[in-house]
This record gives sequence, C-alpha cells and structure tokens, in this order.
Amino acid sequence: MNKLVRVIIPAFNEENGVGEVVKEIRKDIVTEVIVVNNNSNDKTKEVALQAGATVLDEKTPGYGRACLKGIDYLKTSTGKTDIVVFLDADHSDYPEEMAMLIQPILDNTADLVIGSRALGNKEKGSMTPQQIFGNWLATRL
Repeated sequence: MNKLVRVIIPAFNEENGVGEVVKEIRKDIVTEVIVVNNNSNDKTKEVALQAGATVLDEKTPGYGRACLKGIDYLKTSTGKTDIVVFLDADHSDYPEEMAMLIQPILDNTADLVIGSRALGNKEKGSMTPQQIFGNWLATRL
C-alpha cells in the first residue's frame, strides 16, 4: 500500500533557503509540500511558490503556530494524508534523508518517527549550547 506523504515547512524570513529545501524534496515519495509563511517580511512566500510549494499564511508569530496552521490545512484538505513530515526551511534538516526517516512507518514497524540532530553525527557548530541544553532538558521532562 502506498502511503500519502505531505511535508509541512514552517518558515519565517527564509527566502534564502526555502526554495532549495522545497526543490530537494523527492516528489516520488511526497504528495504535497506545504510552506507556512509565518509573517515573513522578505520573499519567503514568493520563493516557496516558485519552487512548487503550496503556501499558507500564518500571521501569529511562532514556530508552533505555523505548524498548527499546516496541520489545520491537512484536516480540511480533500486529500488523504498518511504521513506528515515537518522540515525546517533553513536546511537544518536534510530533505534527502526523508525516505530513510519515514521507512519504519512504511514498513509498519513504527507509528511515529522523530529525527534527531543531536544523536549520531552532527555538524560542529550546528547547534548552540542553549539548543543542546534545551534538547537535553526536553527529553528528560
């Protein structure tokens, strides 16, 4: 059974990265790419549209609000969604790794997969000490 995969990309002032992120997403495994423009004052919306994404506008600031806007869109859209993938617009996540990320769901060995930038290999300097501490704290609460 083929699973319908949709990607939600929250974006705030990401005109320099969002287009490439959208273009790098494998269209053979993804049904729709949704960029949620979170009150950007640059050309994030235009770049995302030009790259082929569906673009939603969320005026209330915040990453979480942008994510919820994308989820609300999926709830009301006519198409079915089996898998939702969240990616960041600044290349801190790697679209080319998406197939590997969702494979456990496709194999019916997992219902939820969470990628981690802290486990395994991470690029030196890719996370601030505050982000590392925040991730550590969040996993222990």
